[in-house]
Amino acid sequence: MTEFLIAARATHFAATVLATGLVFFRLLIAEPAMRGRSAALIDALQIGWTRTLWTALVVSVLSGVAWLVILTADIYGQTITDVVRQGEIFAVAVDTRFGHISCARLVLAVAIGALMPRPSVSLISWKIVLLVCAASLLASLAWVGHAGAAPGVNGDIHLISDVLHLLAAGAWVGGLLPLAMLLALARGEEQAWQTVMPRVVGRFSVLGIVSVGALLATGIINALYLVGSFRNLFGTDYGRLVLVKIVLFVVMVGIASVNKLHLTPRLAKAGAAPALRRNSLIELAIGALILLAVAALGTMPPAAHNHAHAHAEYGPVATGAAFVHIHSENGMADVTLAPGQVGTARATIRLWHEDLTELPAKAVTLILKAPAPGSNPLTRKARQNADGSWEVEGIPLGVSGNWTVNIEALLSPSGRLDLDGPIVIEP
Repeated sequence: MTEFLIAARATHFAATVLATGLVFFRLLIAEPAMRGRSAALIDALQIGWTRTLWTALVVSVLSGVAWLVILTADIYGQTITDVVRQGEIFAVAVDTRFGHISCARLVLAVAIGALMPRPSVSLISWKIVLLVCAASLLASLAWVGHAGAAPGVNGDIHLISDVLHLLAAGAWVGGLLPLAMLLALARGEEQAWQTVMPRVVGRFSVLGIVSVGALLATGIINALYLVGSFRNLFGTDYGRLVLVKIVLFVVMVGIASVNKLHLTPRLAKAGAAPALRRNSLIELAIGALILLAVAALGTMPPAAHNHAHAHAEYGPVATGAAFVHIHSENGMADVTLAPGQVGTARATIRLWHEDLTELPAKAVTLILKAPAPGSNPLTRKARQNADGSWEVEGIPLGVSGNWTVNIEALLSPSGRLDLDGPIVIEP
């Protein structure tokens, strides 16, 4: 199942980066540089870019659905066929943060596809809306990754860094294909494009330099949070994969430097455009490998958190009780509802560090949401027992089905742990 999840994530990342990069390249690079040129040539480019964008958005949506289905199967420990037939996908889509973000991103994808073909480029409001939608589509991936689950001020810093990292990748890597398409068209119209090509490539080079700087700075910040040390970089599977990503990034920067220093100054001469196009496609291929590594990293425990995915030695769950284990890189929770059926139940909550020691909290809130559409969440403050567990009594469970349980733990004045997952209540 992990291989399918990595494939779905990698495809989704690549399609989303390409879609965002196309919008950025058209509005920030190409159109300002090509203003006043042949309308026929510009129209030909924009038609090709629009078709490519729509293809990228369709692939993004389909791979996003595949990601949701595979994740749902993993959460419930069932086959994909079972979760599709029994409707658990709907529960995850409407009752979890991942589902909410996925639905919002679907709306953004539809909006981008509808806005992109507009022939007028003079409406500033249209450009701003399209840019915001494209940036939001890519940046929202940060909320479904490791950074999105981090609490407190450090979590906010990590999240902001991840957002900037994604946007920089979209601006650079996502712009390589539309640049190559432009260079391919220019090859047959070199005389008409002798003054335009240097302007376009020059603007893209500036954006690329800014993007590389942002990727380098935010990459260091993300590595500090997720890898933690040079020892983890070389001594863990997660760290070694990050190291592969770094090497690929250095190779991309090297090729981009050749483009900037050697080929760009020669664009007014014959032969430079094909070489630049070839190098851009090579950069794009390396960027795809980096996205594959990113997709795999998202399925692995970060090295800095010693994330072994080993669970505590649970005692036997009482007969008839409902149980769910929820984990993130910042902490874990075991939630038991007894009895796990319609009626009145008692909830027991245990919080754990990733090293399986008890996670101390100042306050814990239990939130339960029934599967019925429009139902109001049940919110209860938990009290702590002498053994460190937290308990809530007298919980009314009115209907059976796939409920959503959310644990909000106050760890310190500025630190919080927010976990959610599904739990099944029997009739």
